[in-house]
Amino acid sequence: MSEAPGSGQSPYDRLLNRAFADARPLNCQIEITYRCNHLCPFCYNSPTGEREMTTEQIFDVLRKVADFGVLYCTLTGGEALCHRDFFKIAQEVRRLGMALRIYSNGYLMADERVVQKIRALSPVEIEISIHGARPETHEAMTKIKGSFDKTIKAIENLNTAGLRVVLKCPITKLNQNELFDVKALGERLGRAVIFDAVITPKDDGNLDPLALRPDDDFVEKYWGEWYSRLHDGHDPPQRNHCAADGTAICGTGRSGFTIDPYGNLLPCVAFRRKVANLLEIDGLAEVWTSSPVLKTVRDLAVEAPKRVAEHQDGAFFAGFCMGLAESQTGDPLKMYPQAEVNAKAVRRNVELLQIGGGSGKGRKSA
Repeated sequence: MSEAPGSGQSPYDRLLNRAFADARPLNCQIEITYRCNHLCPFCYNSPTGEREMTTEQIFDVLRKVADFGVLYCTLTGGEALCHRDFFKIAQEVRRLGMALRIYSNGYLMADERVVQKIRALSPVEIEISIHGARPETHEAMTKIKGSFDKTIKAIENLNTAGLRVVLKCPITKLNQNELFDVKALGERLGRAVIFDAVITPKDDGNLDPLALRPDDDFVEKYWGEWYSRLHDGHDPPQRNHCAADGTAICGTGRSGFTIDPYGNLLPCVAFRRKVANLLEIDGLAEVWTSSPVLKTVRDLAVEAPKRVAEHQDGAFFAGFCMGLAESQTGDPLKMYPQAEVNAKAVRRNVELLQIGGGSGKGRKSA
């Protein structure tokens, strides 16, 4: 299929933009368990003590998701592989015709037999979290001795199996001074590293994880002279990665959704307003179009860019998140500390580039 003349978009991009405009979700993220084999103090999961879905209930939820036309299903947790029926669940995702992504800490993938079972699922992508370039740093976060070597072994096993792997590195005060070493480690392993400079509160609003966020001096460097070096020549983005057409701040309740281990449908992983429980409804179609929660969330997403634009650094709020705003301030449209610090640093970097002879000259746009 050829592109329409002058469109400048691939057929796939046009599909994504049309789905975004029509609020037709193409992807979902399912937290199949809150169980985990790591003890990371910045984890945002907040188990309530309710009974998690049984495997059969997860199958029922997956059927409803697939019937709604979702193309990509991400299995996560907790640690998804800690679910005793992980492979049965993943096989059901594939049987229903959805592409499979897996988010994991990689610990159990150090076993080559586990990786061979994953390979048989033909996942489109596996994202592995890494918290430092040295065992001491990584394990200061996971609290599990030997977890660094297990994660590295997992990545090597996945490489050998020919699977697509992306490394994710949440930036904390524990690893902020070794990011270039983390990038070098990724290069040695033949894998790209995605850095995330925002640490989030827990889902229940507990702010304790924020004590681990990187300090402001680091943030200034990260969004300034370090950013292009850590991101292969790219400049900092100037809009959210999931804001397809710019009319909404992001795709929450529009291009995708999240389901927690209890079967609750949420607009996204960060904006955790309960829409419905999928175990209690026949299908997604009616609730997706009639839910007052989703209507409110979508309206807020359209209003958010206007609010952001009123801020003195509004043009540089690339990562503004309504979910984080609500959890920290009680208002999904109110500025929160990390967003303001990041936007100020991005603005300074752009101004320095302009002074130096043109924004992004000779560099790539993220």
